[in-house]
Amino acid sequence: MVVEIAPGNAATAPLSISSVSFDGTGNLTVTLSDGTVLEPVPCAQKIAGAFGGVALVVVDAAGNLLANGKPVGMVAAS
Repeated sequence: MVVEIAPGNAATAPLSISSVSFDGTGNLTVTLSDGTVLEPVPCAQKIAGAFGGVALVVVDAAGNLLANGKPVGMVAAS
């Protein structure tokens, strides 16, 4: 458990995460229940780098590479 003590008023209600999403550049964006949006984190690039790549892609079950929901190429296993 981590407890952070910071200046300011005490919360009037418990906070929760209301949404988690990727923005247009692959940053992970978290919005809290009070409407606060946390600073974006370059998550997609870090995940891709962990696998030796530079970007994450979306591929359907048939191996089609998708962009904006439309096929733009084919993925071939190496």
